Amino acid sequence: MCCDGKETECVPQKNDLNSLIMDLDDVPCYCDHGCLDMGDCCHDFKDYCGVIDCGVSEWSDWSDCSNKCGTGKSTRTRTVVRPESNGGVSCPDLSQSRICEGDQCSRKSSESGRRSSGSTRRHKSTSSALRETGMLLPGKYSQTKRQEDKYDVRQNLKSYVVEENSDQYCVVFKVDKAMKACSNIEETSKLQRGNEVCVSCESKATRPHLGDRCSGHGVDNKATRFKNVISPGCHGRWTRVEVSDSCPCAGGPDFIFV
Repeated sequence: MCCDGKETECVPQKNDLNSLIMDLDDVPCYCDHGCLDMGDCCHDFKDYCGVIDCGVSEWSDWSDCSNKCGTGKSTRTRTVVRPESNGGVSCPDLSQSRICEGDQCSRKSSESGRRSSGSTRRHKSTSSALRETGMLLPGKYSQTKRQEDKYDVRQNLKSYVVEENSDQYCVVFKVDKAMKACSNIEETSKLQRGNEVCVSCESKATRPHLGDRCSGHGVDNKATRFKNVISPGCHGRWTRVEVSDSCPCAGGPDFIFV
């Protein structure tokens, strides 16, 4: 007995449907396709009524990670070997994906990624940067200058490699206003209206909570404040002109952030 659709009368007449059921084997089972949804089909319904569940193959192996360096995605697939018919169980998912980590990272590519990320953070304008005051020391305190001037005996070794400071960068400012105290000291005399000065942001002055930048490095085309640490009377306002990996000013940085 096979019935299409959902027919409550499509049931083997073992006993009167209104009779008292004394044995679980006497519970009615149905021979219509609605029994597939209700879960009360007779045990041989699928065999006799042409109901076929979907059949799929085994999963393939997981693919290689989509990203050779860093977080990526790996996938696996399977195929339909027997489609469902006459109300059989539908086919399951035929693909799966999972997160993976590429491990073919070179030092050069990882450093390049950090520099690119750092550059993006440095150029990002934020309201907090407008409220910051650039605290300065004269350029003679720059670690870069001291490294260039100092002879290192290790440079004679073939295996010696100069390590680059990927956190370091330079900001060029144009001075909008400076107090007279700035011109009274040789080290701060360049802080005069209209002058452009180079300020180095070095690793010891970077702040992780600011995106690995120096506090007070300003915002493009916006005036911010500066103050010299050694002579507090020297302070004023300036506008950021550019940010670069190295200082374009002759003789290196004029000041450093602290």
